[in-house]
Amino acid sequence: MFVRKVKKEDSKKILEIRNHPIARQYSNNQEEIPFEQHDAWFNKKYFSGAENYCFVLENNYEAVGYCRFDLDQENDCYVISIAIDVNCRANGLGSLLLSESLKNIITDKKITAETLKDNIPSVKLFRKNNFEVYKEDDKNYYFKYSGLII
Repeated sequence: MFVRKVKKEDSKKILEIRNHPIARQYSNNQEEIPFEQHDAWFNKKYFSGAENYCFVLENNYEAVGYCRFDLDQENDCYVISIAIDVNCRANGLGSLLLSESLKNIITDKKITAETLKDNIPSVKLFRKNNFEVYKEDDKNYYFKYSGLII
């Protein structure tokens, strides 16, 4: 397994991971996303010169997880979205994907993440990878990366 930059042909597999019912339940948008809508968004977001980054965890020539860094221009930071294929969870792969993705992004911008308080695996993932809670509300924790960015 290794982490690499996303390719256009990863779009369908990333959508499968995003649309899995478990992933949807922990997402801000819990509606299933149609492929045409996703693919147009995916290509615009990561292949049009925008300042966004996406990395995938590859196993046997297939993406089994993704870690996105989407630029929030209003707050001048990157917001992380990360997910692992449901068949590959609980193996420490999320931590591998996040830590390797952080090594591959070069920025002077803050890196943040948001997760539901009851999404215990995500809370543990971010804490393990040098993210600290900087605020919270009734539903969510808001993390910022406290590691070194080169």
